[in-house]
Amino acid sequence: MLQKELEKRFAKAKEIALSASSFLLSHEALRRSISIKAENDYVTTGDKECERLIITQLKEAFPDDGIYGEESGDLSAESAVKWIIDPIDGTVDFMASFPNYTISIAFKDEEGIALGVVMVPRQNEMFSAIRGQGAFLNGERIYTDEVTDLGKTLAILVPPHRHHEYLHEYIKKMEKFYQIVSDMRSIGSAALSLCYVASGRCSIYYEIALHIYDVAAGLLILSEAGGIYSLKERSDGSLSVAASSNKAYEKMIEVVDE
Repeated sequence: MLQKELEKRFAKAKEIALSASSFLLSHEALRRSISIKAENDYVTTGDKECERLIITQLKEAFPDDGIYGEESGDLSAESAVKWIIDPIDGTVDFMASFPNYTISIAFKDEEGIALGVVMVPRQNEMFSAIRGQGAFLNGERIYTDEVTDLGKTLAILVPPHRHHEYLHEYIKKMEKFYQIVSDMRSIGSAALSLCYVASGRCSIYYEIALHIYDVAAGLLILSEAGGIYSLKERSDGSLSVAASSNKAYEKMIEVVDE
């Protein structure tokens, strides 16, 4: 896709992310209207209405682009040019009025993920990147950290709360990381976890059993900030993500691959 077309989509994605953020902040009562999709997998009216808002605005601006949303599914399976949307990444945080939920919007073309926007409504932070032009937080350039000693790093490890069959594997990895990093945290949004590595707030992020809409925008932002990641598809179609700063990657992946 021509660069000017990507730039146009990048500007629109940021505009829509701000619009969706304002919608969620002004309709927080929607967090109380909850449905259960599967065990430990919830959807609120906020998820559905926010995705509807995003899709409506994207279709108005780019009617020929494909769209894949967490709640709507793949509306254009054959299209190589596609938006990938998670209207609320961190639904449980949204339900509980925790601040760490995000809006994640990515766009892919024939060459892969071309742009990503991750909006954090309650913190008024927008992480963004367009392929080949760096990563940004509220318009300021961001980079991963330079820490080489894992004993001085903060790691984000998130348990597979929807996939209990992976819990033993997660615990084994957590025990290994516990021995070599300074401290660990868990965040309910994969997109935000990747952005925290991208901005140098932590050095390592590992999570099992994700989906592409959870990570598409965040992975590009991480890469454009100088980070590295490993993305593996499991037999059930879910994804495992291991991400870090450039300096920490080799030591991190040794633990992940053991």
